[in-house]
Amino acid sequence: MIIVAAGSSVRFGGDKLMTQIGGIPLVAHTVLAVKNHVDRCILVSREDQVAALSQLDLGVALVPGGPSRTASEMAGLAAIGEGASLIGIHDGARPLVPPSLIETLFETAERVGGAIPVMEPPRPLLRKSDLGLVEGAMVAQTPQVFQGEPLLAAYVSAAKMGYEAQDTAEIAQRFGKLAIQAVPGVPGNTKVTEPGDIEPVRAALETSRNEPR
Repeated sequence: MIIVAAGSSVRFGGDKLMTQIGGIPLVAHTVLAVKNHVDRCILVSREDQVAALSQLDLGVALVPGGPSRTASEMAGLAAIGEGASLIGIHDGARPLVPPSLIETLFETAERVGGAIPVMEPPRPLLRKSDLGLVEGAMVAQTPQVFQGEPLLAAYVSAAKMGYEAQDTAEIAQRFGKLAIQAVPGVPGNTKVTEPGDIEPVRAALETSRNEPR
């Protein structure tokens, strides 16, 4: 699993991924939610944060990211190299991803080619061109998981064109030769984007940490 955490957090108005929750950064919670459910975990962070994150001893490979989401994903893929049968890419700002979703995505991708968790949009979506209602639209979450070799080939093709995408699925669909299946997303798999998102996530993480094991 590649965890992408190299963004600038513009909409948050601060460094959301390094926001402290329970004594560790938000992104560390994301790593802890993922790493024990995959064979390898790579954290792609901003270059100026690699040193600080390395001191946390998270037990994952740390890779400096690039100037865009796609460039950071490519940095993570380069660190994996060849030979990975399945590769997932997850947003570092989603620390509440449940193990059951990770398992479902990997199982589906192994069988089909690719798997993306999706949810009904929280409000109707309108086309910018004519303000018409977009029928059947869904909102994608992460992780997004794909068979390794076809995914790497898709990113090589995208790199040759200098293509920048919104997420992994866009690269896989535009440049890959993979069947991709939507699986039900999880309402609690929240992405911290704006300041108002952090407190519900903080409360969920602290409740989870205090639950008896």
